[in-house]
Amino acid sequence: MPENFEFLHDFSDAEVNDLNSLINNLKHTFKELFAKMNGEYSKIKSEADSIRRKIRAAEKDAEDEYIAKLRSDKETFDKRVFSIDKDINDYGEKIGGIKNEIKTLKQRKEELRKKIDDSRMYSEKDKKTQELISQLKDFIKDFKTTTKEKLEENILSELSILMHKKGFIKKVIVDINQAGDDVDINLYNERDEKIDKGSLSMGERQMYASSLLKALVDESEIEFPVFIDSPMQKFDKDHAENVIKEFYPNVSKQVVLFPLLHKELTESEFEMLKPKICKAFIIQNIGTDASEFLQTEPENLIKTYDELYAN
Repeated sequence: MPENFEFLHDFSDAEVNDLNSLINNLKHTFKELFAKMNGEYSKIKSEADSIRRKIRAAEKDAEDEYIAKLRSDKETFDKRVFSIDKDINDYGEKIGGIKNEIKTLKQRKEELRKKIDDSRMYSEKDKKTQELISQLKDFIKDFKTTTKEKLEENILSELSILMHKKGFIKKVIVDINQAGDDVDINLYNERDEKIDKGSLSMGERQMYASSLLKALVDESEIEFPVFIDSPMQKFDKDHAENVIKEFYPNVSKQVVLFPLLHKELTESEFEMLKPKICKAFIIQNIGTDASEFLQTEPENLIKTYDELYAN
């Protein structure tokens, strides 16, 4: 070896072995791998060509009317399937709501069943109650009829006693509405003609009101006091005498009169009434805003009044 020879690559034994191994791999293993990859490439290329041919055939078939119809039908069916799926979802929600409603109704059914069972326990009592209500209605109806007839008789009797026109009123009809809230009283003469109460004189109207009051008091069977203001104001002499003798002493066990002496109750009228008087009072003014009750003996009422107000 020449002395001036220089190594360009001075490999060690290990490096030499690695290089030899690489060379052998390129010669054998890589060659086999490359051949395999080349075969797979050829196969894939062949398959790609086959796919391209099918695509071209499909594109060609797309122009066919039958294929176009099938595609249109497919779109229609797809839309129908979508609509059906939507309906299925909606019906599913409705079914859920109905199930909840059924559950609620079942609970309500059980509650009603319990109430029905409870009501059956009282069915006999209900039946008896209805019978009693029916009897009570019949009683009320009969009571109204009886009361109506008695009231008619009492009013006519009182009118016959108090009015000086004997036979002027021959019949009294009391009309009570179905609810029993309103009562209409009609008067009839001897010719069975209805008398217009507006045509009555003031005294006759007062007689009618007094007769009605007396009849109601008698019918009520309640012993309450009767208060009458200006008792003789609208009566003529005959009516006044009848009222003093027949009405005031009998209308109630306690009757309180508020007359203006010498105007609404004359001295002669007072004399007729005096035997029935229990107590007498004079309302005496003692100031602008005050007055008092001054008690006096009934026989001295007129005298005491005249002494107080002689001026």
